[in-house]
Amino acid sequence: MFVVVLVSPRVNCLLAALVVFVLSGCDGGADPPATVPSAEAQASSGVPSASTSAGEPSYTAANLDLCARTDLRPLADLGVTVTRTDPKRPAGRPGAACLFEMRTKAGYQANLRVEASTPSTAEEARLLYRGTRQATGMMPVGAVANVGEEAEAFTKRSEPGFRYAEYMVHARSGNLVVKVWLAVGAASYTPTETLAGKSLTLLKATQASVPTA
Repeated sequence: MFVVVLVSPRVNCLLAALVVFVLSGCDGGADPPATVPSAEAQASSGVPSASTSAGEPSYTAANLDLCARTDLRPLADLGVTVTRTDPKRPAGRPGAACLFEMRTKAGYQANLRVEASTPSTAEEARLLYRGTRQATGMMPVGAVANVGEEAEAFTKRSEPGFRYAEYMVHARSGNLVVKVWLAVGAASYTPTETLAGKSLTLLKATQASVPTA
């Protein structure tokens, strides 16, 4: 015999919850919630943790000849001629560099230094990148977009008997820090926009020339 019992909607909800609870108890209970293994467990199992940049390339510039690899055609309209090159590497860190000493058609001094540093880790590269602002002695002009994880530029003007305009841009991508410094002397200051465009072109070309490990 069936007995129909009328109950309120609230009681119906309670009864439904009770049925779900009883059924789940009968089939062994619901699966326990998934847990995320600790960083130590992931390391021991060979699975990279979220903080590990496993897919990030590691750059090495130790054997790069930047005096030979640097294309100076972006400087053609400045009318400069290279008088000397110096391949001395960055001090205290792995990498490559080249200083181009030049003269303009009017006989003024001009210089270009291209530098690629590749510390062993991205964190060391980050510290190197951030230390440049404190050591450069030039005026920061702001961030530069689309050339790395971090990038910024600096300028300086002086008058050592002529008008000497300087521009420097540096950028970091992973463990790679690339720096380009361009300085040109003239009777009047070379526009910052001119130096910026040429420096950025050289920066991107240098980044592309650095191989990965």
